[in-house]
Parts: sequence; C-alpha cells; structure tokens
Amino acid sequence: MERQPNIGEVRGIGLMIGVELVEDRESKTPATELRDKIVDLAFERGLLIMGCGKSALRIAPPLCITRDEMAEGLRLIEESLEAAL
Repeated sequence: MERQPNIGEVRGIGLMIGVELVEDRESKTPATELRDKIVDLAFERGLLIMGCGKSALRIAPPLCITRDEMAEGLRLIEESLEAAL
C-alpha cells in the first residue's frame, strides 16, 4: 500500500483479503476500470483474482497455500498493477 498510491484500503479476515482501488486517496473515487485491468492482467499471468464491489480486488487463496505461493501471488498482483497504470 505504501508503494502503490492507487490502493485506498486493504481489509480482510484470515486469508480472504479485499484491496480497494481508488483514483486517488484523498477523493477515494473508485477505480473500477483499473480494477478490471488488473484482474485481466493477473489472469494472463496465471493468477485468478476476482473483482468485488465497485473497485475492490478479492484475494481468496486456498488454506493449503505455501509461503512461496503467497509470495508469487503477491508479486503477480503487484506486477499486474504496475502494468495496468
């Protein structure tokens, strides 16, 4: 979140995480198109994430996920976010 100004909020319980995307943090205008681009780009990279609400990414990995798989998934999300901007 510190490195990505389009992330307005990260929330969740356990492994289910929601990442709210915004045009800018002050206005908190939902970034729906950016969210859709990220979902598509992540899918092209082999990562399945879902859109949720107006502009959130829903991340819901299986309970048997390894630390290496989590690190790879986060890397792919960040790579997709960078490519979408």
